[in-house]
Amino acid sequence: MLVSNVFVLDGGPGDRFVIDCGHRLERRTLLAGLRNLGFSPRDLTGVLLTHHHSDHAGNAGFLRSEFGIPVFAHEADAAVLEGKTAAPAMVSRTGDPFARLFVAIENRTATRVIVDRALVGGETVGSLEVHHAPGHTRGSLLFRHAGTRSLLSGDALLAAVPPLTIVQKMCLPHPDYAVSLEQAVGSLRAFCRTGLPFEHLLAGHGRPIVGGARAQTEALLASHSRARDA
Repeated sequence: MLVSNVFVLDGGPGDRFVIDCGHRLERRTLLAGLRNLGFSPRDLTGVLLTHHHSDHAGNAGFLRSEFGIPVFAHEADAAVLEGKTAAPAMVSRTGDPFARLFVAIENRTATRVIVDRALVGGETVGSLEVHHAPGHTRGSLLFRHAGTRSLLSGDALLAAVPPLTIVQKMCLPHPDYAVSLEQAVGSLRAFCRTGLPFEHLLAGHGRPIVGGARAQTEALLASHSRARDA
């Protein structure tokens, strides 16, 4: 995908999920990608959303209404997606002109979809563990696939530097897009303290980081702490 990454988990019937589904302007790209993998959308068990932003949840309503695919999201972001709670307005804090533009677009974009299963964190969906990691949004989720030692992080942890995501490296969420950067950092620290292993990072933006992802995450968090305390 051009705007954000979409991942497909194929664990067999009953365990075939799309993790995030891209911006609505990329609908054809999404459908073509599924075809290239040999899937019809109707083969999918569900759409798992890491958070409610339009570049990650933009095609959820289409997939649900057109193909009957159930949608899963954290209960806090489900309330936003269903229009029961207003999305927190993004605020441009850094002065970056590209970030300011993207903030303005997101603040005017309402992604709407009925959420079939509201998650809270601590459960499993298929072969994925669900971990609540608030900060980027109130309902941001991490999905860990123990079998492949992979972490799907949405925008709670990135593999390219926002806002343009041209530079490929692990980084924290952009403060302009986060409800609270410090809460996001705290969520990542709490997840790392669980000791759950992961070697590979599949983030919402940037190329997959294959190998050493947990060590890189801990180094990034330590660097952030040193910079904050300096």
